[in-house]
Amino acid sequence: MLGADELDQEVTEGSDISFVSPIQGWVFYGKYFTYKKGVKFSFQAVEDDVKLGNLLKTYAATWSDRAIVAKEALAASVFNKGGDLLGNSVFDGSHTGNTDPSGNMLYDTKPLFALNSASYLHTTKGGGTYYNSVAAASTPSAANFETLYNLMTATNNRDEQDIIRSNTPDTVLTLPGADAFAAEKVLNTTRGLPGGQLNDLNPYYGIIDMHIAWDYLDSTGGWYIGKRQDEGFQFHERQEPTFHYFRDERNLTYNASVHTRFGVFLKDWHKWVRGGGTSA
Repeated sequence: MLGADELDQEVTEGSDISFVSPIQGWVFYGKYFTYKKGVKFSFQAVEDDVKLGNLLKTYAATWSDRAIVAKEALAASVFNKGGDLLGNSVFDGSHTGNTDPSGNMLYDTKPLFALNSASYLHTTKGGGTYYNSVAAASTPSAANFETLYNLMTATNNRDEQDIIRSNTPDTVLTLPGADAFAAEKVLNTTRGLPGGQLNDLNPYYGIIDMHIAWDYLDSTGGWYIGKRQDEGFQFHERQEPTFHYFRDERNLTYNASVHTRFGVFLKDWHKWVRGGGTSA
């Protein structure tokens, strides 16, 4: 259920209060993905290695790192696949007993990063239409940064009832390399507009407090401005990596396995905008 509607200003003293029915918001679905792997050593290998226990534990320890990689890849897929016109399984929150009606799309049946096209615009419960992806702003530059910043703070600063809400970003995500260097010039040049020769004040300096060059972004995925640690974009670790060691008496092999569960839970597209990227 969405919050209260805007208050009415009393025009005539003593007039009746206007009562309205509460508005139902979007239903959000989330799924925990299961990741697992195992390794086994033959009876012969065990017999020939007096330090099998150390060998198993050393091998299994690398899974802790692999679990981190899996988490990074899943989280990054929200951005890498966020513009796909047919959606992606990372957005499908279907799980046992609960089918996500939006399937591979965001909760409103649109791509997470919607282009400024009638077919892809996000529509709020208040009836407004919005976009949060600008294909032309393909690289971090002063002009493109301003375009995305204004889109988020001055256009998409609305809630689901189209009531104005502050929507100020604090984070920029880019690929490492050229995009990262270009973003640093825009964000951290203290004097002189980035790319220019005049000694004017840089209005972009200091308005973003974190720039992350994320290795897991796709090279064709674009770059992003948004609000980190916002409840609209959540990452849940349902189960930390659990390790098991056992001997299979059927074939005398020694085995180790790992099992972990985590997922994303998306509730608000307003919190991020994208420059460039693909829409497969």
